[in-house]
Amino acid sequence: MRLHSIQGKLFPATPFDFSKSLNFMGMFAPAEGEQTVTGFSFTKAVYLENKILAFRLKNEGTVSEPGLSYIFYSCEEISEEIKSALLDRIKFFLSLDDDLQPFYVLGSKDPQFVPVLEELYGLHQVKFLTPFEAAAWAVLSQRISMKVAHKIKNKLTEAIGNSIQIEGIVYRTFPSARQVKNLGVENLASIIKNERKSEYLIAVADAFDRVDENFLRQGNIKDVREWLMNIWGIGEWSAHLILIRGLGRMEELSEHEKTLLNCFKRFYGPEATEDQFRRVADSYGDFKGYWAYYLRAAC
Repeated sequence: MRLHSIQGKLFPATPFDFSKSLNFMGMFAPAEGEQTVTGFSFTKAVYLENKILAFRLKNEGTVSEPGLSYIFYSCEEISEEIKSALLDRIKFFLSLDDDLQPFYVLGSKDPQFVPVLEELYGLHQVKFLTPFEAAAWAVLSQRISMKVAHKIKNKLTEAIGNSIQIEGIVYRTFPSARQVKNLGVENLASIIKNERKSEYLIAVADAFDRVDENFLRQGNIKDVREWLMNIWGIGEWSAHLILIRGLGRMEELSEHEKTLLNCFKRFYGPEATEDQFRRVADSYGDFKGYWAYYLRAAC
């Protein structure tokens, strides 16, 4: 089938090091096998506005003067509306508009954190491609290993069947909330072989199908957290994962992150306490989430 394509350029906020984004995406276990990552480009499919598309991003700039070229692919003509929606999705996914300068000013005053900044300079947060995918992963990965959760996620993706072929490679998209919702609990359970997770995931899909994503991205974080916590199957851990990894809400941290505390001790000393962790995190203000993201990435 003949593919339609359009090309253009994106200009991320400086500094931006696409190679660090590529490194992160190449190691991101929940999306393993769903994308192609090379030393200078990234290709992935997405289900957007009831259409299956793919995009390829290629580095065309430097850390101080960044630029990305893009090619969008579809089996149908790509309208201006779809183009705008996909550009917005990519910018949000890779946090291309995030201004890291204030964060770097704060980090430069934190001697223990300076080596982390130097190692990861130019890294913008890489999220799940959509907030619903982050929420679905939160449900699927509850109380099981990441490897098993990834297998279940793949079964769901393959069962829905959204795919597009680019240069001989088949790229599958994670389904939309509505596609999962329309399966119903019984059909979903037959795919993922877990009735309780199916019930939770249908509840999550129904909620995300009805919500305005702008509210999730920009609404008061306490209101967004409350909305998430009111969804059946979403607890504190899951809500935090969605807020950070699905929505890029960097204003707050979870109070119960043993892995992050261990990373903190690696850079701030093995005797560092939880009180010290909270004090340092609070010193980063609205960038405490970025501080934690960098700690995890460097750990």
